[in-house]
Amino acid sequence: MNQIDLRQLVATANYAAREARSLAAKNDALTSELTSIRKGFDEMQGLLSRLQAQSRYGDPGIQRVENIPGRRIPFDMLVDIAIPSGSTAVRQGSITINQEGPFVAVARSFHLVSAYEAVRTDPDTQAVTRFQGRSYGRYRPIHSAWDLNDGHPVFATWMAEAFPGTGNGHTINPSNTSSFRSMQGDFRVKFTEAGSSFPRSNLEVPSPMWTKAINEPWDLGALDVFERGEVLKFELLPLHTSNPPAGNVAQFATANANYPFIGSQYDAVEGVLDPVIDDVETDPVERQANAVATIGFHGFLIQSSPGIPQGL
Repeated sequence: MNQIDLRQLVATANYAAREARSLAAKNDALTSELTSIRKGFDEMQGLLSRLQAQSRYGDPGIQRVENIPGRRIPFDMLVDIAIPSGSTAVRQGSITINQEGPFVAVARSFHLVSAYEAVRTDPDTQAVTRFQGRSYGRYRPIHSAWDLNDGHPVFATWMAEAFPGTGNGHTINPSNTSSFRSMQGDFRVKFTEAGSSFPRSNLEVPSPMWTKAINEPWDLGALDVFERGEVLKFELLPLHTSNPPAGNVAQFATANANYPFIGSQYDAVEGVLDPVIDDVETDPVERQANAVATIGFHGFLIQSSPGIPQGL
């Protein structure tokens, strides 16, 4: 081997050594990069797992109702609100969602029950008699849009004297007998969630929009979810008094010009007998047209089971 061949061999060896060192350095860099990528992948996988868990159990702002853990129980969330006789003031009622789990409303509901009573004071003896009207304890319409009797005339034959012709109890004339249904209500309804004070309408909702037809719940446009501890607030504005002593004719009886009294237009329906008595100028019958409204939502409770992370 001559001297030139030896130098070429040494140069080739040195080149191979440099390439080996370069490849080793690149391999170390690739290993480091792969380790970094693997670490980032693990972090992303952990973050995704946390987001999935949070979506199922955590932040109510991002989870779906279907993912809230717990047993679904059909439930009616209702409150009774008294409607006093002769009152057109706003009446309020509220419901607090209990701690068992969130409540999901699917429809709203509104009912009205009569508590009509009459109190008669005898003009001669001053004896007081109290009795319940025929509508007492019966559910009445919450709006007049479905009142099929509206505007129908009351025929005189309905008030014909009873056999054998005395019929002293028939003091009501068709002119002062209302064709509207007794103890029928008409309302404006405002509903808010008391915590956020966020309303569910831009103005008070007419009571015809709280029920379909006569008495069918009104489906909501979307599921309405109420968290534990939220307070549901209802405000009812009666548009007229129950069985109002108004819009009636009165004082046309021949035996006593004070009869019939203006509040008598529902007497024939409620079973009130107010016969003509001479020299009586003040109505001896006090009509107490009280009612109770029951309003709220139909839906379901999500009852959390022990050991399941709490949702809403």
